[in-house]
Amino acid sequence: MSREQSEKWLPLAKDYAIFGCYAQTELGHGSNIRRLETTATYIHETDEFDIHSPTLTSIKWWPGGLATSTHAIVFARLIIDGKDYGVHSFVVQLRGENHKPLPGIDIGDIGPKFGFNNIDNGFLRFTHVRIPRDQMCMKFSKVSRDGRYLTSSNAKVVYGTLIIGRIYVVERTSFSLASALCIAIRYSLVRKQGNDTKHDPNESIVLDYQFLQYRLFNGLSVVYTFLFVGKWLRNLYKINEKKIREGDVSIMADIHSISSGLKALCADLAMGVLNDIILACGGHGYSRFSGIPSIVDNYARSPIVEGDSTILQLQTGRYLIKVFENAKNGRPTPATLSYLKDYLRILSERSKVTTWEELTDPNEQIKALTHYHTRLLAKLISNLEETSKTHLQGYEGAKSDYMIDIINVSRAYCYTIIITSANEGLESIKLTYSNIYPTLRILINLFFSNFIIKYSGEFLLDNYFNSNQIKIFELGIKNCLEKIRPNAIGLIDAWEFSDNTLNSALGRYDGNVYEALYNWAKLEPLNLAQERGEYVGYNEVLKDIYNREYLKGINKSKL
Repeated sequence: MSREQSEKWLPLAKDYAIFGCYAQTELGHGSNIRRLETTATYIHETDEFDIHSPTLTSIKWWPGGLATSTHAIVFARLIIDGKDYGVHSFVVQLRGENHKPLPGIDIGDIGPKFGFNNIDNGFLRFTHVRIPRDQMCMKFSKVSRDGRYLTSSNAKVVYGTLIIGRIYVVERTSFSLASALCIAIRYSLVRKQGNDTKHDPNESIVLDYQFLQYRLFNGLSVVYTFLFVGKWLRNLYKINEKKIREGDVSIMADIHSISSGLKALCADLAMGVLNDIILACGGHGYSRFSGIPSIVDNYARSPIVEGDSTILQLQTGRYLIKVFENAKNGRPTPATLSYLKDYLRILSERSKVTTWEELTDPNEQIKALTHYHTRLLAKLISNLEETSKTHLQGYEGAKSDYMIDIINVSRAYCYTIIITSANEGLESIKLTYSNIYPTLRILINLFFSNFIIKYSGEFLLDNYFNSNQIKIFELGIKNCLEKIRPNAIGLIDAWEFSDNTLNSALGRYDGNVYEALYNWAKLEPLNLAQERGEYVGYNEVLKDIYNREYLKGINKSKL
């Protein structure tokens, strides 16, 4: 919005005089903003915009908070005298007195049964709804009274709304994983299983089993690594915001690329961690009593909302291709990727260190991942150049044949960003929090080592690491698990989740897991009725089913 528009609308929102939502996604389009179908046609005679949903697929679909909103920021195609000026945003009032929808607005709730679990969302369809011209958000683009369209070179910064949404997903990932891990680790300290012998009849605490530690402590390494990444990304966003206010959009494309790729990778990795957490809790992990399925349900939309992971990774990968081509040909590159100018040296490097301490040194971690993603990027460029020679659609068309490679390049680059930002964040608190630094250092090392082992084939392929170095990483992972074990409960209790927040029988602070499971089960309405002497369903259904003749008849059936 322009300054004048902000001065009008923001006080209303802050005073709770209006309630807003963000209406971008349509029934037929999500990430591809350029193809949104909702139209905003300028009407010269009345100085208004006509907001319209011309097709079924143009219906706005699952805007968060729609059910309680009085207004919406609506993304629509700007049409002036039949000419399409692309997608812009507009403030549209949705409801009037008694929360009744205004004429021309079809609005409804999708609900958790058909939409996202526990999310207030709905659908929104416009039938020629008129709004004043000044309700177009006009900070960077505007329409004059006589219908002239004016825009600045900075118009693309409107997509900053998408960037902050993606940053939020990265930040919330640590919180969601930490809450699930809090439940699982507390339960694993209560639960005992196996290892009872004639000489020792006591069962073992399951958290003392190495593979369970591997599942849960890997999750802890992700939590604390992503915590640093989220802070780094938020700070980068603030720097970009400051530059935009000064008229500088030089890092806009860079932060869009980074936030897109990180959001996709973090969400995908988190889903794998959540699955491991459930498996670590056995059968109780799947029970709603555990509280973990609710966390999974609420997080499961993250790989899709604010941009589908596949689409975002393709955007990041294509951006990297462009930057690498610039670096290769001596053209300017963004500061975060300036090292690509020296790509030949990076590709020639091989790790020469021989100890665990040397291999996990922050600088060695960054060097290894920089080499990995640069090698994949250089290989991709080489393949594109070769394929484009015979491809009917040339270089751009050849990219369609290398979508998998483009996504892999994006993920490799984002791993580099993760390790770089996590190490920077950790080193920045080394003096201030020297007592917890060693434990956090182990967690970052564990995250890095797991990555190396997962992609060890790639590192062995060009001999960046040799087989002896890979063995050191394998042994180092096991040593990390042993060192994390005494601090596991402290690392999750540090988040100070209350029992009310976790809503879990397994993750109770007092450890009374089995008492809680039994007591909660007795609160089931059927069980409460039984305690009152009411056997619900027996006379209505079960009495006839228990009839012997009825059961014999079923047994004789050929179905």
